Amino acid sequence: MSRRPHKKSRNGCLECKRRHMRCDKNHPICVNCVTAEIRCSFLGRDSPYIVPAYSRGHLHVASSDTVSTAASTPAPTPWPDYTMSNRETPDPYNVNMTHLGLFNNLFSKDFRSFEDSGQPDVMPTSIYVKHALTTPYLMHQMLAGSALQLSVRTTESRNFYRAYATGLQNRALSLFNESNPVLEVTPANCVHMFLFSSSVGVLLLCDTLHYQRDSLEGFIDCFTHGLRVYRGVLAVVDQCWHLLSETELGPSLKMSQVLMQATDASGSECAALWDLVQAADVSPSSRKAYRESVLHLQQVFDVQRGNKARVPVVFKWPILVSPDYVDLLRQRQAEALIILAHYAVLLHRGRYLWLIGDGGRFLIESICGSLGSNWQAWLKFPKAALREDLTA
Repeated sequence: MSRRPHKKSRNGCLECKRRHMRCDKNHPICVNCVTAEIRCSFLGRDSPYIVPAYSRGHLHVASSDTVSTAASTPAPTPWPDYTMSNRETPDPYNVNMTHLGLFNNLFSKDFRSFEDSGQPDVMPTSIYVKHALTTPYLMHQMLAGSALQLSVRTTESRNFYRAYATGLQNRALSLFNESNPVLEVTPANCVHMFLFSSSVGVLLLCDTLHYQRDSLEGFIDCFTHGLRVYRGVLAVVDQCWHLLSETELGPSLKMSQVLMQATDASGSECAALWDLVQAADVSPSSRKAYRESVLHLQQVFDVQRGNKARVPVVFKWPILVSPDYVDLLRQRQAEALIILAHYAVLLHRGRYLWLIGDGGRFLIESICGSLGSNWQAWLKFPKAALREDLTA
């Protein structure tokens, strides 16, 4: 039988050319190399190999024309070459021991430390794992979170686990795009999509808090990028609250809404910010963005009063702020930075959690150091927070 002809791909990967296969030219790994579980030449010598956590029968890869939120994710630090040797027929029963270790870590006390408070609005890890077992993109995301936690808690393998976390999250985003090409929320997928989107947002913020310390500019760039990814997915999920309220997530989500709406509005943590916004020489649209951001921030402070750190609420403020505020923050406007420094107080109060660490302190000190003397009076509250013994 004559061989079926195919159109040559001049820009295909080397492995596809060697195997006389048509390459789809998908980056960072073409679909043929993913399916065969071999190293694609598109990765380059120093790039990490993103190992699938599912067998190839369950694996999906985003096509090159898919609008992928992972496309602009920073490349991870390379890790040692631990992949399988190249072979034409991969063993379908091959087990990645690293993935098993990451899965086991999801049930550790350290990983689940944020659940110890028993707060009713905290979504337990067990719910995420339950749905991840049938949802590849959610499983990759959960393993990415486990890897990030291990990178924070270890020293010797920090670079390895951080790179692994980034690789798994990149793959999770690709799988999500492939599974939901039009982001249609249905009763069948609303829980999976909500759990995934919330996890993506938290993980991006946590990675920024722990690892973007070279400069305030770099931190702001990564922070605002994470907000864009998070808000992009939640824009669709927000339309299905009526569906989620009827699921097992309903009680926790309703409690979160009640906490944000029925609070003691007597707090004064953001009082100076109101004066700052009122005196600012800015456009009406900017003033509106600042006012809304301060209002939401005071709500979070009111909810947090009497608690060390109510995790869901702390991570809620970044997605409550308007796109206009995010743009002002990206421009490093002084007023936007001062508001962010006040938010960092909440992060500092939750520094005992692995999700946050000392990211709040870094942010406050960096913002205070970047602004001139004429702005320091507006930063008294964040500076005072660093001197308080908030663990007592």
